[in-house]
This record gives sequence, C-alpha cells and structure tokens, in this order.
Amino acid sequence: MDKKKYDVVIADVEMAIISDEREDFVMRLVNDLDQKVREITLASKRCSKLDAALLVALDTNSERIKAEKRIRNLEAQIGLYDANLRRLREENAKLKEIMLSGKGEPEEAEPEPAEEEDGIEQLDMTQAQAEEADAPQEEEAAPEEKAPAERSDKLRQIESLLRGKTNG
Repeated sequence: MDKKKYDVVIADVEMAIISDEREDFVMRLVNDLDQKVREITLASKRCSKLDAALLVALDTNSERIKAEKRIRNLEAQIGLYDANLRRLREENAKLKEIMLSGKGEPEEAEPEPAEEEDGIEQLDMTQAQAEEADAPQEEEAAPEEKAPAERSDKLRQIESLLRGKTNG
C-alpha cells in the first residue's frame, strides 16, 4: 500500500503524519489519542499535554504487553487442545478397532496423561494466570473435570466430536 500524508490535530497540536494505513484507521487513532489526552489534561490542570501524551503512551503500551501475554497463553492452550485431540483420535481409532474385532467392551483402563507432542509444552493455565499477577484480569477459573462416563458414551462423544458435532 502507498504511504499517504495526513494533516491532523491532536490536543490542539497540528502535525503532518505519513502512514500506509487507510484514512479511516488513521483518523480513529488520532481521535482516540486526542480524546484520551484531553481527558487527562481536563482532569488535572497541572498536567501538561506532553505529560498526558506520555501517560497515554504508557497505558497503551501496557495494554499491548498484556494482550501479547494473553495471546501466548491462548496459543499454548490451543496447542494443548490440539495434542489432546490427536490423543483422543488415536484412542477412538483403537476403540473402534476393538469394537469391530468382536472382542466386545474393552476393560476400563486408567486414562493416560497426554504426552508432549511436536515440542508443545502443556501448561497449567492456573499457573500461567498466577504468573500474570502483575496484570490482573477478570477471567473465570477453569471448571473442574467431570467424572469419566461409560466407555460407550465416551466413544459416541468422541465420534461426534470427530464429525464436527457437539453433544451438550
């Protein structure tokens, strides 16, 4: 995209900026910054426009860092879900093979813990959230695991998930 020059006013300071972003995006940024600087300077008469701009910059940078941390945690959680899905698909294939071979219901076995696959680190999300104590967030705690259902019910649920359906 081509760079374009924009003449803008932020907190009564006129300036020209060059950006390769669309005009509506640039104007939204300018308006948001102008509003935040004005709010700070109106709330405190001793706060200069420069001070207010620096405070807005600190706040925006803080939000960006917190968002990046949340993204990393969500990516790790997706990796864990992906590893668990692969493990469940393998278990489903084994159960189908057992059922089709005519051996009947398999004996109940202790569920095997998911192994690390493809270098995916499994995270305890509560631990990851505790590490974010410096940036408290309003997030719900993960629900406790439910008691395991009968094998045939579990098999039907797994098959349903693999087909893209959900059982409530």
